Formats: sequence, structure tokens, C-alpha cells
Amino acid sequence: MIRSAIIVLITVLVFTSCSSSKDSTLESFGVFCEMVQYGAKPIALSNPMSPGEADKYQAGFEQLATADGLKIFREDQWPVTVLFPAEATQGMSVFVIYKQNDRLTQYQQLKKDINTQFDRPELLARRLGRLLGYDVQGINELLMQNSEFRTYASFGVTEQITHLYYENQDRALKFYRETLGLPQVNENQFKIGESALIQVNPVSDQYPAGLPKSTAIALLTDQLPEWYDYVQKEGIQIKYTYKPKDRGPHDGFVAIDPEGYLLEFEQFKQHPENELFMAALEKAPRVKTNIDGLEFYGAITWTYHRDLLAQENYYNEVLGFQMVADQGWTKIYQTSPTGFIGLVDERRGMENYADKKAVKIEWRVRDESEMVRYSFRQGSMMGPEKYEYNIR
Repeated sequence: MIRSAIIVLITVLVFTSCSSSKDSTLESFGVFCEMVQYGAKPIALSNPMSPGEADKYQAGFEQLATADGLKIFREDQWPVTVLFPAEATQGMSVFVIYKQNDRLTQYQQLKKDINTQFDRPELLARRLGRLLGYDVQGINELLMQNSEFRTYASFGVTEQITHLYYENQDRALKFYRETLGLPQVNENQFKIGESALIQVNPVSDQYPAGLPKSTAIALLTDQLPEWYDYVQKEGIQIKYTYKPKDRGPHDGFVAIDPEGYLLEFEQFKQHPENELFMAALEKAPRVKTNIDGLEFYGAITWTYHRDLLAQENYYNEVLGFQMVADQGWTKIYQTSPTGFIGLVDERRGMENYADKKAVKIEWRVRDESEMVRYSFRQGSMMGPEKYEYNIR
């Protein structure tokens, strides 16, 4: 209310005519100020305007900013990056709104690096995006709008298939088909969620017997007590027992499949670290198993890492998947509608990092021709820390 009164007063005092366009310009500037004032953005920008318009508005902008404990900096030569079209600010003036002097310094350092081409264009654009408070998904979207940059996720992942490797493939197939009752899609694929599958493969020269697993599979369900009773009845080996906790972010128990892969029967709950994840899970259709009344609705493939930050950056900026839960030492990304990858700090996880590991992750995309158009690599590729991905 106070801001509205200030806007009206400034409009009357600064301008000879109180046009609706001038009023809306001040109002939008006030909104940008509020974002900076309460920490939604490190800095904010006014709408680009001609130098003449900037002259008229500058005093009013300064009064609005000062009322919120903020400062402004007039920029008449906005630095060009691939984050925004160059023509949007060519010959225009922009006001930078900031609260801390260090933020203005940060902007000026970035401008110098942009003008001297200090780094790759994409990295400079990402620096600007972060300074403006955009999350990594927003930065990716802007880069894709204004450059040839693309992420793998932008091609539309429809399925996630986690490949596991067994000395006795027949025994593993029987376990997943009969003991767990998973719907069988083809001779060696099973469905956990509508778009989350596992594939049971024989060991091979590339994936020989005895490799460290360096993975675990979370089977998502809201029937933990029923599944726990069933697993015990079937005599499936249990590594961690079911101990539900009030107000925790998740509950579960961990079983072991016939050749040592860990299966985490898990249910996530409303919790500050899970809020986006819970919204994603709400849409997941239930997949009925062949066990009476028992279902799953998605899967997380956990992978274990020494350098969690490097892996996180790879998922954010190269693969382009959305992080839906941040547990500190675990980051969960949604890769398909019901398929997820959980990046785990190996110092705290159930498994250890290994250079060679008995797992491969496959993602099926909606349109391979788009990948070809942008010269994206298809088929197998090695990501950081030697996890193999197959994208097709």
C-alpha cells in the first residue's frame, strides 16, 4: 500500500501528464524492487527503454528504490550474451536494481568478462542468469530460445530403463516376474512405473561377473507395510528393516535381489525437501503387480559419486533434467514421467563409487530426428565418473 502511494505521488510530481503507460512503468519497477528487497532476485532489471525515457524516469526510480532500501545503477551499454536477443537492448538503457554493493560489483565484473570474451559464451550467459536469480531450468530455456544450445531432456524423454547384469539371468528373470510380480514388457524388461523399467541382462565381456553394483533401485509405493510383510513371507533377504518415522521425509526398507542388487521399497512424504517431488509423484499412475493388491508407481535409480557437484552440474546443464528433491547429500532428478535418478554422495550412501560398475542407464526420447538435427550424439556415451548412458 505504501509503495502504491509513492508511485502515485512520483507520477504526479515527475510527469506533466499522468498517462497509464507511465503509471504501469513505475508499477512494474516497484515489483522488481520488491523481488530484490525480499531476496527473490540478487539483482533485477527495469524494462529496456530509450535514453530519453530513462532520463524522465530516473528520479522516480531512485525514489522508489530508496523507499525499499535499495539502489539503482543506470546502464546505457548493456552487455550482450546469448541469454537474451541482442536487439532487445541495443541502443537502450536499463536500470540495475540491487541491495548489496557486492551485487553491483559482481555485475560489473561480469560485464568486463563479457566485453573481453573472458569465457565461453554459454558460461558467461549462465553467470548472468544466476545473477538475475534464474534457476538452471530457466537459464536452459533462455539459452535454447536464443541460441543453438540444447539439452538432452529437451528432446522429450519418454522412458527410463535401468540395465542390470546377472550371472544367472534365468533366476533373476524368475525373481522379478514371479516373486516381485512385476509386469513383463518383453523377454527381459519389467515395469516398475509407467515409464520406469528395469532390464535383466546376462553378464558379458563389457559387464563381466563380479563388478561392483554402484547402484540401487528404489521401488516407489504407498504400501510399505503390505510389501514388507510379503517380502518377509517370501524369504527375500532384507538388508535394512522397516522402521517408519513420524514427520520424516521418507520411509522404507531395503531388500536384496538374487545377485546382490539393493532394492529399496520406499515412500516419500510431504516435507520441505520433497515438495516438488511430491507434486510429480501425484500424477504417477499405479502399476499393478501380479501380487494381489500390491502396486508400484515409479522408480529411482540411485548412482554413487565421489564428486557430487560435478555430477549435479552435468544433470543440470548437459542432460537438462529437473531436480525435484534436494536432500543435501542426495539429489533426485526426474528423467521420465515416473522415472528418476538419485545422485548420492558415496561417503553416505548404501553403495560405493566404482570405476567399473554393473549398471547402464537408458533413456528413450520422443523424436530422434531432432537429436540428429542438432548433431547430438545418440547411443552410448560415458558421463562423469564413468556411468554409461544410452540415449536413443
